[in-house]
Amino acid sequence: MKKFNQLKWIKSSIALIAVLIAAASCNTDDVLDKLPVTEITADNAFNTEKDVLGSLTSVYDPLQWQFVNGAHTFPQMFQSIRSDDEHSQQAAFWAIGANFDQFNTILPTNASVAGVWSKWYQGVARANFTIKLANEFPNFETDGLRDKIIGEAKFLRGLYYFELVRLFGGVPLFTEPITSTEDELFKPRSKTAEVYTQIENDLRDAADVLPMKGETDQWRATSGAALGILAKVHLYQGEYSDVVRLTEEVMTHGYSLEENFGDNFKLNNEFGKESLFEINYVDGLVGGGFETPTPIQEGSGSWKFMFMFIDSYESFGNMLPRRTLVEFFDDSDSRKEATFILPGSRTFSPGLEARGWDPAPASFPFAIGNDAMSRKFFLTFEEVDGLLSPFQSPLNEKVLRYADILLMHAEASLMGGGGDGSSSFQQVIDRAYGPGNSAAPAYDLQGIKDERRRELATEGWNRFSDLVRWGDAKQAIDAVGKTFTIGRDELLPIPQVEIDVYPPGMLEQNPGY
Repeated sequence: MKKFNQLKWIKSSIALIAVLIAAASCNTDDVLDKLPVTEITADNAFNTEKDVLGSLTSVYDPLQWQFVNGAHTFPQMFQSIRSDDEHSQQAAFWAIGANFDQFNTILPTNASVAGVWSKWYQGVARANFTIKLANEFPNFETDGLRDKIIGEAKFLRGLYYFELVRLFGGVPLFTEPITSTEDELFKPRSKTAEVYTQIENDLRDAADVLPMKGETDQWRATSGAALGILAKVHLYQGEYSDVVRLTEEVMTHGYSLEENFGDNFKLNNEFGKESLFEINYVDGLVGGGFETPTPIQEGSGSWKFMFMFIDSYESFGNMLPRRTLVEFFDDSDSRKEATFILPGSRTFSPGLEARGWDPAPASFPFAIGNDAMSRKFFLTFEEVDGLLSPFQSPLNEKVLRYADILLMHAEASLMGGGGDGSSSFQQVIDRAYGPGNSAAPAYDLQGIKDERRRELATEGWNRFSDLVRWGDAKQAIDAVGKTFTIGRDELLPIPQVEIDVYPPGMLEQNPGY
């Protein structure tokens, strides 16, 4: 297996690295509050370049975690279900996911809120440790390897803090590892602007030293990925000239759109020409499923949560596109069939006839009356039959695609950032609708908003945060029968478990919780 060959030696070192990181920084249960057992330094724990690379690989690991501290942490829960794009099937079937169908059930005691905080902070802690380790390590033999390791770790730290600030607002900033009892174990929340400044610094540093796509392992961060995330960071702050400048720089890195939109999400086309950064999953390297007691994961559980339970195809149907999202797509939009599995479809799995599914049923028996499933994470029956572990999909998940770069460029240009965003917008809609299709939207702000929703639907990284930054959250979310409270629901609550382990009054709760 190609993906196994890329990662097998690295994954074998994760157990050792996880032990060292747990001692050096955060543990699974109490993020940022665990006293280290001993002092961990480059002098007494790491002896070779391979050891330091293993530490760097541990920084990537939290990207895969969909189950932390006994709770699910799928990005769709916080961006898609929490918005107007998806909903869970029913409270009795997936109670913790159903909490995100409504805002009055998102509480500081929610286990998934605590899990996603823990997930990203564990990533931050591992990045801090690796940066310090690489800076102090005396035995590098490969030219440029120290800078590359630090660059990748800073990219990941910037990405993790970007997720934290979008979900929680201003958060405590830790940029040094906790390696002894003398280190500062607790910090108050930083201002949102301070967090963004740290993210910008990390991503700029990363972009300056990381190689371009094609010059490193496919799954590693590149300069294009760093510039692309940095562009999004500036977009969220309304710094449109920076967005234009950065997206235009990404455009010189050789990325392009897939001719067929659906090819972005095929198992045989991972790390394709449109992909800037994706989460790399591998089937079967860890026994059991993705819901392991400790967050060590190689395969994805996303497909298990998005499709029907039929025959040996044992999926749960939990995270489902809303009917209003399906209806938002014109039938002439090629992305519709590539985004959804609809009743009666004959195209989504060659093995349907052998299982008595030819075509797909005229309706899907979900408790919510839903009539679609998310195709972007779908595995055919043939692909599922070939898995070493049916609970671990090897299908990668996209974090940033070139289409997003084009749409950011188009939006920032339209908002006064300079450049000519119309051609970027046209590339996206020509692929979706075909040239000259009257169903394609105009190049204006509403057209860009609509196309971001359609282009990135169900991928789990953008919708809720887009609605909040546009000021459209209440109108859009209330329209699907939810109640959004301005001044409260833009952010998740700070987990109560974190407030409880901090000194009293030091970690302030978000308004309204």
